[in-house]
Amino acid sequence: MQSNLLFLIQEQLNDLPESEKKIAKKILEDPAAVIQMNATSLAAKAGSSSAAVIRFCHSIGLAGFTQLKLNLSADSQSIQEKLYSEIQQDEDLEQIKKKFLLQTHHVFKETNQSLSSKDVSKASDCFNESTTIYTYGLGASHLVAMDLQQKFSRLGKSVICSQDQHLLATSMSVAKKKAVFFAVSNSGEKQEVIALMKIAKNLGIKTISLTKESDNSLSQLADISLKTANTHEAPLRSGATASLLVQMYAIDLLFYDFATKNYQKTIENLEKSKDAIRNLTQYLEKENK
Repeated sequence: MQSNLLFLIQEQLNDLPESEKKIAKKILEDPAAVIQMNATSLAAKAGSSSAAVIRFCHSIGLAGFTQLKLNLSADSQSIQEKLYSEIQQDEDLEQIKKKFLLQTHHVFKETNQSLSSKDVSKASDCFNESTTIYTYGLGASHLVAMDLQQKFSRLGKSVICSQDQHLLATSMSVAKKKAVFFAVSNSGEKQEVIALMKIAKNLGIKTISLTKESDNSLSQLADISLKTANTHEAPLRSGATASLLVQMYAIDLLFYDFATKNYQKTIENLEKSKDAIRNLTQYLEKENK
C-alpha cells in the first residue's frame, strides 16, 4: 500500500529548497485541484518553475509529476473529506476519529520502514547483556522511558528511570560494567538528553537512542540509533500524539525481540510478576476487611 502523500509532504516541507517549498504549499493548499493540472500550470500557480516541480517529486520519492497525480487521485476520498487538515474548532468527533486513524496508520507504516530490525535486535542484545539500564526522556518522551522501565523490570532487568538528571549522572558514574543508557527524544535535539548521552559515552556506557527519522544530534552520538516516523507537528499537537504512539510501538518491538530470544525465562518472570500482583491484591483485601 502506498504512503499517504500529503502526510509525507507535510513532514518534509521544512527541509525543502524554497522553490520546491512553494510547490509543496500549493499542493497542500488544494490537492484536489492539482489532480487536474499539468506541471507547467502547477508551477505557475505556485510562482515557481516546471523544473522545480520535477525536483520536488524526486525529493519526496516519486518518479515524476504523473506519479504524484496518480497518488493524489488514489487518495481523493480522504482529500474530499478533508482528513489531512488539522482538527478544527467544534469539529465532529466522528471526523476527528477518521483523521486520527488515517494519520496513525501512516506513521505506523512509516515507522516499520524507518525502524531497522537489525538495530532493534542489537539493542535487545545489549539489554540482555546489561547489568543496569538507565533511561531518560523529557515530557511525552518520559512516558516512553517509564514504559521501557515497566516492561523490562518485569523481565528481571534492573532499570533506572528518572527525570532527575543529577541522579542519573551520579548513578551512571558508579555503574557496573555493561550498563546501558537508553535516551528518548523525538526531535533528538533536547540539550538535557544530549548532555546525559555525552556523560554516558564518556563513562564507557553503551548508548542507545530513540528519535524520529532524521540526522539529529542524539542519534549521531548513540552507539545504536532507533528511528521512528518523522511525524508532522500540528497546532493541536496531533503530531506529538502520533510520535508518542510510534515511540511506544518501538519499545514494544524491542520488548518482543528480547522476549523471543529469552522465551522461557521471560514466561517465568512474567508469571512471577503476575503472582506478585495477585499476592498484593489479596493482602490489601485482607487489610481492608
